Amino acid sequence: MWHIIWNELYDSTTLPVICLFCSCVLAACYWKRLPNPMQVLAIFLFFNLFIEIAARIASHVWRQNLPLLHLYTLGEYLLLSAFYWQILDRESVFRRYFRWIVGGVFLLVVLNTVFLQKLTEFNSYAKTLVQILIILYALDYAFRFSEQSLSDTVLNRMLRLINAAILVYYCGSLFVFMSSQFEIKTQGALRILWHINTVLNLIFHIIVFYALWIITFPPQKLSSSSEQASSS
Repeated sequence: MWHIIWNELYDSTTLPVICLFCSCVLAACYWKRLPNPMQVLAIFLFFNLFIEIAARIASHVWRQNLPLLHLYTLGEYLLLSAFYWQILDRESVFRRYFRWIVGGVFLLVVLNTVFLQKLTEFNSYAKTLVQILIILYALDYAFRFSEQSLSDTVLNRMLRLINAAILVYYCGSLFVFMSSQFEIKTQGALRILWHINTVLNLIFHIIVFYALWIITFPPQKLSSSSEQASSS
């Protein structure tokens, strides 16, 4: 038992989980300080942590955790869609047709599990589709905030940072999952792609933790008197 726990702790893929755990603790302790979009993101982080822990337990107990990947893909899309619904402009096509888009993708993900890639198979098709939609959300937000004069608040700055982190991680991860079938056929020759995905995931969670910390404990601006005193 302890041997398994120590192996998990020394695994490089545990580093993003540790950072994710810190973000969950921070969000849980200071939940009331978080604005609505960040609360939705925090729910996604809680769900992510649950799947990560459950997947590690399942891999040791049943030697199979792929059903959890199917569940994660569905939850990931629904929760990140809810997050972007909070922050996207009302004129965004994703905001105006939110129910149709989310409902359509939800149906496709479920149909993929039922008819194409079963619960015991790697759901690369559904995962790729979900990642493409999330990237489109992030691109839409990035272009729209660059065109609009948003107030320079701590929340808006952190939302831009999180959006950039989502773009970097999901673009990199998309390439990994699209190449997953080749990795299987080459019997692990492309395993380095999964290591790259781990690094991208770690960067993503570090940025999210930083954004949560800044929003929870916003830096205090110096008063004019203190500024004059420091300059003198």
